[in-house]
Amino acid sequence: MKKWILGISIVVVVGIIGLFVNVYFQAVNPLNSAHQTAITEAKQKANLVSADQFYQFNGTENYSVVVGKQKNGTKVAVWIPENKKENVTIMKWADGISKKEALNKLMEKKTPAKILGIRLGMKDQMPVWEVSFLDKSKKLNYFYIDFPKTSNHSTLIENI
Repeated sequence: MKKWILGISIVVVVGIIGLFVNVYFQAVNPLNSAHQTAITEAKQKANLVSADQFYQFNGTENYSVVVGKQKNGTKVAVWIPENKKENVTIMKWADGISKKEALNKLMEKKTPAKILGIRLGMKDQMPVWEVSFLDKSKKLNYFYIDFPKTSNHSTLIENI
């Protein structure tokens, strides 16, 4: 009798683990698919030979952003809109500010309690760094810093 209970318990536990694994893979499948599609398109549109970073941005418009190197060795960032009617944007990495510089600009204006994420995106047709963070009140905030070095614009969306 104890062997039956033990056997049934093992089958139930394995079944539950299998269910969770299945749910996990189904949840990450769209992101993995978007990642592969974006890299393929970035290689075609921007002549990338390598893809070093990938960001998924979901703002007013959805974008996949791929950072990589072109055949000539130039590092570029490629913003690929989900809406295929929009244009792909390609910028030299050297013409933009770094992730660290974006974080420093946030720190000049705010004192976040916890940084949740930093990603490249597109806001109002401008390539941006999006920094999501919690303030001291544990409220979600978004800080947008223009990616191009020639721009000096930042936007704070507070207390969401």
